[in-house]
Amino acid sequence: MKKWKHLSKKIATLVSASALLLAAAGCGGTTANQDTTDDPNEQVTLKWIFVGPGEQKDSQKVWDKFNEELANYLPNTTVEFQCISSADYAEKWKLASASQENLDIVWHGWMIPYVSEVKKGSYMELDDLIEKVAPELKDAVPDKYLDKSRVDGKLYSIPCMQEMVSYVSSLDIPIDLYEKYKDRINVEELANFFSSKETMDQECWDKIEKIIKMFKDGGDLTRGIWGFENHVEKGYEWVTNPYKIKAAGDDYTVTNLYRTPEYETFVNVYSDWFKKGYIRQDALTAENVGTEDYDLKGAGSYLVGQGYMPTQSEIDSKAAAGSTAYVKIPFDNWHYIPYAAAASNTAISINSEHPERAMKLIALMNTEKGKDLYNLLVYGIEGEHYTKINDNEIQPIGYTSQPTSDSPYGQYDWAIGNTFNGYEIYQEDKALTLQNSFIQSVNESAVDSKLRGFTLDTDPIKMELTQVQAVMGEYTKSLNSGAASDPQGLYNEFVEKLKAAGDDKIVEEIQRQIDEWRAGSGQ
Repeated sequence: MKKWKHLSKKIATLVSASALLLAAAGCGGTTANQDTTDDPNEQVTLKWIFVGPGEQKDSQKVWDKFNEELANYLPNTTVEFQCISSADYAEKWKLASASQENLDIVWHGWMIPYVSEVKKGSYMELDDLIEKVAPELKDAVPDKYLDKSRVDGKLYSIPCMQEMVSYVSSLDIPIDLYEKYKDRINVEELANFFSSKETMDQECWDKIEKIIKMFKDGGDLTRGIWGFENHVEKGYEWVTNPYKIKAAGDDYTVTNLYRTPEYETFVNVYSDWFKKGYIRQDALTAENVGTEDYDLKGAGSYLVGQGYMPTQSEIDSKAAAGSTAYVKIPFDNWHYIPYAAAASNTAISINSEHPERAMKLIALMNTEKGKDLYNLLVYGIEGEHYTKINDNEIQPIGYTSQPTSDSPYGQYDWAIGNTFNGYEIYQEDKALTLQNSFIQSVNESAVDSKLRGFTLDTDPIKMELTQVQAVMGEYTKSLNSGAASDPQGLYNEFVEKLKAAGDDKIVEEIQRQIDEWRAGSGQ
């Protein structure tokens, strides 16, 4: 008997040791390949995949030039690039990850769940690497942005610096209608009114309806309105769709967007507007209708400030393209930096054999030292792929704003590194929202999210989240169109279906995690 007890203890010890080894090798936070010290004399080829327009006519020519110039910064280093379209990126990354392809630098973006990818062990922890070989990176990308890429306190990617602030909803008025009615539309007064409201109440919707009615009475509401359902989130920050907390103040109560008084008010307002003819009567069945097919829209921007008037250059370029420029009246006059991972990030694959060299290259793409390399990789070769207008501005050859697969060369600046180290594309009277200095000032003046440093673990509620998403798919299209014959009855049915799908359990679990995090972090 003693022998069996002794043997069982040995087995338990071995199992525990094996579990620890497996955890170290396969879970988020693994450092399995980070124990190799970089030998600067070793010839290294790094593999880098990122999202973009795909391979172009001059891609290899520019990439060869990049490697030639890189020798001046990182001797004995070359890079093998692969540019993947946004439509294909998620699937190709999934295949590369599953096959443990030997990649070094990888782009991570909005179409791939960040926390899930980290917990799968796809990316390396970066804190020690940065301290060891690239401490200058923390000056270029401050902690308030790096913290967006932390999971359970550990850093797994570098956010690509661009606009990093919260999305602000806005009332968008086509410039021609604004010019006709501008003596009756006070942009500053409306912006101040909306920003004085914490959330979207009935008074806010009444204020919008006055403008809609004015257009209708004037014979100018011929195509109707569009897109106001997103305004319901005013005053809230997403934790995970559709769950949120108040963006400002000390209230950390978790709620489902669709069970808030604001959403119920919206449902009834939109039904009333549908009956009054403000909304297209084929709203539920119309296909391939873009935002340009409406007379007034609820939209938004990351950088609207106190109000946005399009420049003449923007008005002309939009008209030439067959669309229209909009006057934007924002619903908030402040920004915060969301706690969730940025939409565009650079990570080091767990399968990288040269993580220190990879981190040095990432640092170059994000710091002043490497700005010429960054511009070369993004815009190509001067004289062949762009014309330099001045020290800060260029005119690309083959495209005007965003490169395509048919362009001779050009990459998405927001997928490569720090956009603030890059050129701006020239316009005669460039809008503030296209100027790096303005975008940086908005970033710097934004306040931190109340949830900065928080990580949501959705595993305990994975099934319920899937069920809630299915219910949303069943009801929100009708409720958001205004076309429901019995909006209040349909809304009540929606809420009951959400409850049956596990909504209360989800709220309780998210609340528990936030409360525990606050207790541990001193929030």
